[in-house]
Amino acid sequence: MDPSRVPLEIGRRFHRPPVPSVVACANLCDPVVFSHVSSDAPMPAPTLAPPTESAFSIHVHHVALSSGDIWIQGRHTKLPRVEDGGIFIFDLRTEPVAQLHQPFEFSRFQLSRAAMDDLAYERRLRRLGDLRADTCDPDPVVKHLALALVQRTAVHGTELDSLFSDCVALALFAHVARKYGGAIESPRPAGALAPWQIRTLAEWVDAHLDEPISIGALAALVQLSPSYFARAFAKSFGAPPHRWLLLRRIERAQQLLRGSNVSLGEVAAACGFADQSHFTKVFSSIVRLTPGHWRQRFR
Repeated sequence: MDPSRVPLEIGRRFHRPPVPSVVACANLCDPVVFSHVSSDAPMPAPTLAPPTESAFSIHVHHVALSSGDIWIQGRHTKLPRVEDGGIFIFDLRTEPVAQLHQPFEFSRFQLSRAAMDDLAYERRLRRLGDLRADTCDPDPVVKHLALALVQRTAVHGTELDSLFSDCVALALFAHVARKYGGAIESPRPAGALAPWQIRTLAEWVDAHLDEPISIGALAALVQLSPSYFARAFAKSFGAPPHRWLLLRRIERAQQLLRGSNVSLGEVAAACGFADQSHFTKVFSSIVRLTPGHWRQRFR
């Protein structure tokens, strides 16, 4: 989202005019977005579903709530009672929608999975899993971090530098990573790839699976020597590059076999195998079924 449009877009999503918002840690692959949303009246309609993306929306409420509805992937549930400081964490891949039937005031932090990986790497933590809050219990840490940004904006307005908001965003990550993300204090393996390198490799390989791929080409993508790259790759992906690439080709083949009627020869070509015979031999050795039998079983 364009930072200049954040107040308008978040306000529109909650049926409000533009809301006070701050974009922090702009040096990350995805910045942390903070917004403060309030209304003296109930919502006139359910919220607009946010864009589906690999990110989490953390809501902390500043007034108690007792009446509302929530939809996750279209499934409805009644809003449980929420005390002042109560927390909700929404996975934005699940198209969360809500409607509050009373006046409300809450703060919202949006934190992408990619940004979480980058921040964990900088702190020598292992990559995190999903953020989860099994209850909506009050969290005074998140509440007061949010209020610090609200008060700062009220006093200073929109600031050119983001030093204060960056510090709040980093403190938020340190707290939620441990409390809601299961962060493990044991350090990541020495010499592992950085999250941006992992993303770059995975995205590039997925876009070039139908082509010959070399260790040298992959190493050049992330600015490493081939020998160092091979060691770091195995530590990060749990398999050497050639094995991981082969498994990615098989996964893509399974997607095509399950979701289309293309011939086995076309599947082989689309997944980077030399020919249909080579594809059948490799697929059968890994999956323990021929591609044709696998397609019949799983479609």
